Amino acid sequence: MPKTLNVAVIGAGTMAQAVHLPVLRRRWDRFTVAALVDHSPRRRREASDVWGIGEDKRYESVGDLIAAVRAKTLSLDAAVLATDGLHVEDLLQLMRRGIPVLVEPPLGFSAEEVAKVADFERMTGRRLVMMAYPQQYDESVARMSEQIATKDLRMVDHEVLMPASQPLFGGAHVTSSSYDLRSDVRSQRRSDLQAAVVAGSGEGATQRDRDLYVKGLLTGVAHQMAVMEAVYGPITRVTAVRHWPKGVIPGSLEILGELEGGAHVRLVWHYLPFAPEYSEHIKVLSARRRMEVELPAPSHGDRRSSVALREKKGGAVQETATVATKGSVEAMWEAFHSFVEKGVRPVSGAEEARNQVTLLREVLSTIVVADGRSLDPVPDAADDEQGSDSEAESADPSASEPLDSEPAAETLEQEPATAGVVGAPDGEPPALEPESQPAPETLEQESVTPSPHSSPADQRPTEQRQPVVPAAASDPSGLPEPTNPTEPIDYPDAEPGAAPRTGRDVVDVWNLRSDGLDESTWPPEPHRTSDAQREGDDSAGGSAAPAASHEGTGDDEAASPQGSETTGTPSAESTAGEYRNRPS
Repeated sequence: MPKTLNVAVIGAGTMAQAVHLPVLRRRWDRFTVAALVDHSPRRRREASDVWGIGEDKRYESVGDLIAAVRAKTLSLDAAVLATDGLHVEDLLQLMRRGIPVLVEPPLGFSAEEVAKVADFERMTGRRLVMMAYPQQYDESVARMSEQIATKDLRMVDHEVLMPASQPLFGGAHVTSSSYDLRSDVRSQRRSDLQAAVVAGSGEGATQRDRDLYVKGLLTGVAHQMAVMEAVYGPITRVTAVRHWPKGVIPGSLEILGELEGGAHVRLVWHYLPFAPEYSEHIKVLSARRRMEVELPAPSHGDRRSSVALREKKGGAVQETATVATKGSVEAMWEAFHSFVEKGVRPVSGAEEARNQVTLLREVLSTIVVADGRSLDPVPDAADDEQGSDSEAESADPSASEPLDSEPAAETLEQEPATAGVVGAPDGEPPALEPESQPAPETLEQESVTPSPHSSPADQRPTEQRQPVVPAAASDPSGLPEPTNPTEPIDYPDAEPGAAPRTGRDVVDVWNLRSDGLDESTWPPEPHRTSDAQREGDDSAGGSAAPAASHEGTGDDEAASPQGSETTGTPSAESTAGEYRNRPS
């Protein structure tokens, strides 16, 4: 008969109460809750009362727990580490006593932090850490490689929809969070956690980058990578990364990678706080078979995973479905029992956790580099050099003018070039560089359709048609500047009888009239006529051809001054969801 293990539950938070303690209580034949450790007096008391843990088995810290073990007042075979902060220091205390530990991810926030645990394991020559990824031990996940082998694998698509905590843990009756710690203890815990996150994400990362690293990658995508590693091995190369919507943390993440055999993997993770339920599906393709796996949330212990396989046999499509006999959390604890009692190697340990953190740090770097930034801190020498350059620019005023526009472009986080003219004064056309694109906010760009009444010179290729700007329009300095933007301006090129133009009128440089040339532009500039002229036209019976008669000719794109660029430069929001290829 298997031995009953005395287990210490360290951390009485949501995962302990909703995932681990129910299984430990249900499997009384394999496990006994020997101790409960939590730094919050209120939560320690309330959780112990709910799960029937006596006062003599309640401890405030891991140090107190180890002291009880040394004093031989507590017999301990294993522990589950489910605290909400840092794990490494508490974990090393348990490992020094030779106590195997089941650790809730993440084990650490940097490869250097996790290396402390991996190096200690290597030094002792014994594995003492098992990562708590329940789906790695699910029966349906184990069947995946049996149905479609790695050598036959074509594509794996793994998608997770993560809602808020209520659909996941609402039925677990978790005790409320407690904030009865002393202010100095809370401050120290926050500062230690922040330092660990900064060390893992990089000193050049912003707070948004760090939140994405912790909430999206280490606690979201890491789970998917663990499932993939359990079936077909770890992802060896990341080929593309996408994060959207822009500015939403953690938002949605998509990662394309490759396995060791060359098969492609697509991981998609969505955080949708208002989604009604948790959803996780894995689709696997081979040349002959198609498999779909549905995995429930680990906190839903009564739900079972399923595998559906479709293949063609004897000219007919056959589908077989199987359902797991136990939940993923219970299967994980059975594997942990074998790990403690028999030394069976776990799927993921400290060494696998270090490789995973390294890969996720690379994913974060790819996202940040695609935004034109870096996770590495800016060296001080560069700051000194910039300071010397600024002194040289202040000494030479003529050289500082063209350089002042470069920092302004950097503050827009590589927005399209047209965004640089948004702040131009009203009534003044923006000064366009030779290679810059006109901003749609300041230039009215319309598709130019050649008129059948125009001369052959009007229908020349757009490269040969250079708009001629009159001297009055090209030299704004010759125009009077009104004090009121809406005050009429006496423009030199205004026609007799035309309506007055204000300082907010937009100058269309593509359709300016060119004196002395027979070229026409489209659409034609409205011609203002007097009442006497209109009476004369009516008496003559003449009428102009409607502009709509030339629409739909199919030549709008070819006749446009800038071709397809007349639609405007794409905004940053439209390009934020594109794949971000890793730098070479």
